[in-house]
Amino acid sequence: MRLLDVTITPSPRTPGYTRSTGSIAYDNGEQLQVWVDVPDAIAAGLSDSGNPWLIAMLPMAATRHENIELSLPVDGLLKENLGAVLRVWVDWFPDLAEIAIDCPTYHTDGLHPDGKIAAFFSGGVDSYFTLARHLPDKDYGLPCIGDIDDLLTVWGFDVRIHNETGFTPLLNMLTHAAGRIGRNHFVIHTNLRDQAWTERWAQLTHGAGMGFVSLMLEKRYRQVLLGSSYPYPTLLPWGSHPMTDPLFSTSTTQVVHDGAVATRVEKTELVARFPPAQTALHVCMALPEKNCSHCEKCYRTMITLDILGKKEAMAESFDWSRYDLAKIKKLSVGGIHNLVVHRAILQAAEKAGRQDIASGLRQAMWRSTLSFPFLKISERLFKLPGVWRAGMLLRKLVLHKKLN
Repeated sequence: MRLLDVTITPSPRTPGYTRSTGSIAYDNGEQLQVWVDVPDAIAAGLSDSGNPWLIAMLPMAATRHENIELSLPVDGLLKENLGAVLRVWVDWFPDLAEIAIDCPTYHTDGLHPDGKIAAFFSGGVDSYFTLARHLPDKDYGLPCIGDIDDLLTVWGFDVRIHNETGFTPLLNMLTHAAGRIGRNHFVIHTNLRDQAWTERWAQLTHGAGMGFVSLMLEKRYRQVLLGSSYPYPTLLPWGSHPMTDPLFSTSTTQVVHDGAVATRVEKTELVARFPPAQTALHVCMALPEKNCSHCEKCYRTMITLDILGKKEAMAESFDWSRYDLAKIKKLSVGGIHNLVVHRAILQAAEKAGRQDIASGLRQAMWRSTLSFPFLKISERLFKLPGVWRAGMLLRKLVLHKKLN
């Protein structure tokens, strides 16, 4: 697999944006174009190195068992780091290959001296937890551990790049929240997921996707924060992980996996006290533009808010008329990753003396164990060469149900 060339031009898609396009060739001669559009206001920060493109090529090369070749220079630390990422990925998914990387390298001492700090902003619990703790100028009564300059929202990751109908209302909500937060808000557009990483987004590549965007703007940022998915005591193989995300750093731009010190319940409690999130929280896995209030992810968030006594604070984020304690026992918990979250919610319910909720959660978790054998089969298939797509299909069939 080779990076043929990189061009920087005005975006043909969005006025006021600049596009960086990488032309990539597979060993069989097939070519693809991966592009990123950034606002002209930050286009001076676009990378002219091979760093972001090496990250973009890594999952594809590992999946296709093709070595990587590029003529653009790559930060020596990043190249070393990505070798470690490959070893982790191959351990998690044995069908991947620990491929070779052929490229010139360079080294720079120290982080970007004049660089800014950014945080990814999707509107979910994880991203708000990161933002709320990095606003020293805001008097929200929340703990502060640092500062940020920019918020980065990516169109093309959670909401696919051609889904303008779904993205526009979500963007309007996030833009309003960003105005209250008082930081620069930049929207990045990319076809990376649709063009190159069509499969295994959650399980393998979404952390790498944020690493790709971080280094695409490496001339602007010395540090970029990624909201964590799971807490340290319950870590599992996942696309965004504290063992791999920091390895997308270079000697001048640090990628930080932020927030794994807290459980999802602890994050939700803090986020419910963060005014910008109270009217602009988006957790839904069914609808891109709002919370449906009846999918598993919406419902477990609503249950958590109920336990915490935060229903009123989050009245605008969910349709609470759809919330019924009798439905809790009907939840489909899903696989081991969701079970980690539900166990934390159950512990919170028991601690708060909410046996009405705890009883429903126990029943839901017990009922969901009936599907675990099928999910385990899907996980085994997921790790086998040639049949991992069948594993994904089986998982979708098992987990397709919603609450009515």
